[in-house]
Amino acid sequence: MTIGSWFRESRGAFAFAIAVMLLGTFGYFVLGGTGGMAGEPMSNDTVKVDPSVFDGITYKVAFAPDGTPKVFAHARSNALANLSAAEGVSIPDGGSMVVGSAEGAMMKEEKLFARPGDTLTDFFGLDRIEIGGVLAGTGTFVDDLHLLSTHDYGNLVGEEGRVYSRLTPEKVPKLFYYLDVNETVPARFVLKEGSMSGYAVHDLGGVDYYPLVLGANEAKMMREEKLFETTGDQVRNFFGKNVVVVGVLETTNSSFDMMHFVPLNKT
Repeated sequence: MTIGSWFRESRGAFAFAIAVMLLGTFGYFVLGGTGGMAGEPMSNDTVKVDPSVFDGITYKVAFAPDGTPKVFAHARSNALANLSAAEGVSIPDGGSMVVGSAEGAMMKEEKLFARPGDTLTDFFGLDRIEIGGVLAGTGTFVDDLHLLSTHDYGNLVGEEGRVYSRLTPEKVPKLFYYLDVNETVPARFVLKEGSMSGYAVHDLGGVDYYPLVLGANEAKMMREEKLFETTGDQVRNFFGKNVVVVGVLETTNSSFDMMHFVPLNKT
């Protein structure tokens, strides 16, 4: 069989493969893979996040003594008014903090608070902070956030500029973590698949492909959407860049599970 005749007989398979990839990309960037956890179907208890929340939002990341990452955010109050609170309020005042649904559930399990109005002391540099509210579930990384007022965000001990978010064309939020090449990884950063030996910019046919490590839930969702199958797979035009998936993290039950780790900062 000649190459030409083989291609003609196989063109249906090629068309099917292309269609699957297009549908997967549509599902990720348009539908956003929103769910109770990243990659899970959205339940009736989740609400869509208004994209205005992310206009000018800033983040700090801090780590608990056991290495668990905590992501703190400061956003405009009029934007936060578009969020839905399951308990209390959605807008933090000075001296108060609003937490996402998953973070609120975890903090309650750890007996850190029982209801809005309870107070935490010596909390990541803040002498005293009151729980102002717990947000309704969104199926996005917002469920893991701690939202603070301008004053409290400024006083909180954490690293700014490390974590940032991007919106898909259909305004679905995705969370990124800037991890430079050859940089020491955080304590809870443990690969289940792949190797950090591939965490470098790859020149593939004269085109730069940036390394991408995925949190466990984000990887699950991207696989369901047929964006990649295994480490080493390439994804073109991923938020404007070409990337190679070099690793997938173990499940951490933290914000790491929803993150994309790349050697690219916000700008």
